[in-house]
Amino acid sequence: MFKYFKFKINDTVQFVKNDGHFYRVIGYRIEKSIYLNDEYSSIIYELLREFDGLQVDAEEEELVSVSNFDEFYGSMFEKLGTFTIKFAKKQEEVKKSFTGEASSVDELLDKYNDYRRLAILFKDCLYDLAAENVLNELTDFSESKKDYMH
Repeated sequence: MFKYFKFKINDTVQFVKNDGHFYRVIGYRIEKSIYLNDEYSSIIYELLREFDGLQVDAEEEELVSVSNFDEFYGSMFEKLGTFTIKFAKKQEEVKKSFTGEASSVDELLDKYNDYRRLAILFKDCLYDLAAENVLNELTDFSESKKDYMH
């Protein structure tokens, strides 16, 4: 009866009459309608609207593909794998070039201010802890400078 489904589970689609929303295919079913002199079958896709979770049904002719899950995410994971390798190499280069201690009070204050802004922006206590650690580094840095001055 049906050789294939145009869309697969987790594909992102939109309506042909674009309503500006993206939908994810979460299921499909075949409906068979039988009348006195006629009968026909249609594929109905069950969709989930991305931003609010509204579930709707649509026929195949009403939909257009935005991305194919396998093609889009499959290639993304391949790229992500190469990205992590490149990122790890870059981290090694940064560790080699960075001695581990900030070279000035200005750098430590910049780090502190950055962590405080991130803590306020994301309301995340981990950034507060990082800011405290930078303050401790700043205290240690200032004490080490006092030792050299005496």
